[in-house]
Amino acid sequence: MGGSAANILAYDQAKKASRHPERFGTGIPDGIIATESSNNANIGGSLITMMAFGIPGDAVTAVMLGALIIHGIQPGPYFVTINAKVAYGMFAAYFLAHFLTVLYEWAGLRFALRVVGLPLHILSPIILVLCVIGSYALNNIIENVWTFFLFGILGYLMVKTGFPLAPLILGVILGDQIEVNFIRAIMTSADWTLFVTRPWSGAMLGLSVLSFGYSLWQRRRAAARAAEGGADGKLDL
Repeated sequence: MGGSAANILAYDQAKKASRHPERFGTGIPDGIIATESSNNANIGGSLITMMAFGIPGDAVTAVMLGALIIHGIQPGPYFVTINAKVAYGMFAAYFLAHFLTVLYEWAGLRFALRVVGLPLHILSPIILVLCVIGSYALNNIIENVWTFFLFGILGYLMVKTGFPLAPLILGVILGDQIEVNFIRAIMTSADWTLFVTRPWSGAMLGLSVLSFGYSLWQRRRAAARAAEGGADGKLDL
């Protein structure tokens, strides 16, 4: 799913499991750790799917896939067997990258903290300009900037009215991938029952149902905790 979707899912689950969900969005360590750990954890999964099936899990592995194909190397089930030196060289590079990342963060942490400590009225225009540039550079058309502007207004209205942003963001990020892969699945067979009868597909759908039910249970638990907190406050008064 890539780092973008992993960040949102991890943040959402950390917020639901926290005893102080109201503090999320204020910069507490719980939310930062959840997003950054998921951002790092999804890299291994993206690399596995790229090497084993030739399917990139995010933008980084898509670039790696293109580089391998340019050099005449086709990732797939026999990638590790046929190209053992390249495969294990990639493993070694990822292993060394962990230590290099720690050194880089240790050296640059003091400067990063200074950037985060800048006043909001200085950071906000810079972030907004970078977002506009990124939306335009995606396809080099001005319509993307207007789309970014409209979704910004929509997001602001959703926050003000209490609607969660995570489902909308996940839909935007994963919508294209879901549609493309759904069409590919239909092209393989006209039998729609395969989505349930095939082991992997059925297991994934079952996990999706469990995840949906777990979200409902978390919501009810949070509402019950809020009600208990309100009752305790009245008794204390």
